[in-house]
Amino acid sequence: MVVLLKGIFYFVVWVFVPAIMVTLAWVLKLRINKVEEKRHRSAMQAGYWAGIMLFIIILIYQVAIFLKTGFPKAETFQGFSLPLALGSALVVFILFLGGKRIVPVVVSGILVLIFNFLIFSALFHYLFIRTNNDVLLSIILGGIFGFLTHFAVAPTTFKEFLRGKSF
Repeated sequence: MVVLLKGIFYFVVWVFVPAIMVTLAWVLKLRINKVEEKRHRSAMQAGYWAGIMLFIIILIYQVAIFLKTGFPKAETFQGFSLPLALGSALVVFILFLGGKRIVPVVVSGILVLIFNFLIFSALFHYLFIRTNNDVLLSIILGGIFGFLTHFAVAPTTFKEFLRGKSF
């Protein structure tokens, strides 16, 4: 029984959480391509690629420092914060519940930039740097819980969300 629980635990820590981050980047790109208004789609696409460029800039900066000082030798699992997970679930749920009423369309490009940068930075830190993995793990799992809870109570489907008709 202990072996089974450890197996599930390691699956969540090593496979499930990184898969969530990769899926978020993929869904973000799908969502951008479905935006109907050309001007907003262009702004969001530019924000997507600018987020990747910002990540590359920070990646080069951090790796250069770690090549001099050495990489941290922390474990992947450093703990879990239930209040942080539930708090991030609530924030994500409220954001998706409000949808376009909370976030003006004009800010969409910069939000995509920030969100994409955070996805790739979190994945990099989670797998390689391993600092603050307890915070990342709590926020990621809580955020996904809030996201899925939104679909559980909202009258929309995931396909409608991907098509941009969820709000």
